[in-house]
Amino acid sequence: MSSQRIELREADQHTFHRLPREVGAGLVEAGIAAVAPTFVADEYRVSSVRKVGVVRIAGYDVWIRPKTPVRRLFAMLGHARAGSAIWEDEDFGFAADEDLVPALAHAFERQAARALAGGPLRGYVTREDALPLIRGRWRIGDQLTRRGGQPLPVEVSFDDYVEDIAENQLVLTAATRLLRLPGVPDDVVARLRRVVRVLDGVTVIPVGAPVPVVRTDRRNARYSAALPLASLVLSGASIEQRVGSHIGAGFLVDMWSVFEDFVTVSLREAFRPYGGELVAQYSSTLDVEGTVKIAPDLVWVVDGVVRACIDVKYKVEKHGQYPNADLYQMAAYCRRFGLGEGWLFYAAGEAESLSVQVIHGPFVRRLAIDLSTSSAALSTSMAFAARHAVATALGLEMRRA
Repeated sequence: MSSQRIELREADQHTFHRLPREVGAGLVEAGIAAVAPTFVADEYRVSSVRKVGVVRIAGYDVWIRPKTPVRRLFAMLGHARAGSAIWEDEDFGFAADEDLVPALAHAFERQAARALAGGPLRGYVTREDALPLIRGRWRIGDQLTRRGGQPLPVEVSFDDYVEDIAENQLVLTAATRLLRLPGVPDDVVARLRRVVRVLDGVTVIPVGAPVPVVRTDRRNARYSAALPLASLVLSGASIEQRVGSHIGAGFLVDMWSVFEDFVTVSLREAFRPYGGELVAQYSSTLDVEGTVKIAPDLVWVVDGVVRACIDVKYKVEKHGQYPNADLYQMAAYCRRFGLGEGWLFYAAGEAESLSVQVIHGPFVRRLAIDLSTSSAALSTSMAFAARHAVATALGLEMRRA
């Protein structure tokens, strides 16, 4: 029997929904949203929806759609995870209104099929075993401690040329996880099962086990698009059934984390030509005694000196107003580091980019990043911000390219 569907949208503002009590509790437990009952039976006030994706709660499939178009969200995820544009909007041909999980499953199965088109990749794996004949290296120490001087079986280690390697384990495990998620289209399910059959005999990575980090090279180049998608499926955002919980399988993405990671990686690339180092979560103190800890999201450090400061904020307050607390915080950072200018990056919503000159303080630039634009346009915005910050730090006149 198919599960009933409940739809939510990523939003800061509250909306009202008729929900079973278990679903409301599950939304809070999973950190998806803030939920409060109203005076109407089974009606709840749902607000601060910051995660997107799908999750099964108490037999209901809860879908949370992002404000950002799915094709742009994928490009941001790829850029943030790999430090470069490992896949772009046009790589997958998403439907304009496609939800995150169907899009993810469709993208993965296409890239997995391409990776496996010539058969599963093989590689050398070092194995240890007890065999009737010597193969590879004889482990004499283990022979004496485990076999008590008996000549057989022989404790050996050897290199085996097999399909059970990290690349195939990642692809297989991602396929099996996707098959458990709600909302995967039937035609995609059939193709994912084909991937599982092709990789029969490969080890599935257990839930909770570390995900192998695989670097792409000439040997595994045909897996280059499938592996980042597989890692995304297996990321910490994926959800498995927990004992005693109404929450079942699902896949959720924290939008604030995606935005912060994307901006961090993009700015790191943009600052690279100017030398120095762009440091994330820079640890410092605000007071002379060193008791008030601060950690700006990003600072540009040159020869041990902070020359620029940037904070990244996904949320904009209601009615398109920037939070004053962000301004106070940046003013404090700039005063601490002796800077005449600071930057606040927001995901564009109702608010527009504007700047504030603090009385007897720094000039704070608030930049709204339009996530619906192309990767090229976003890169241009980041590059301009980096050039401007560098020019200000070095006391140069800024010219827009």
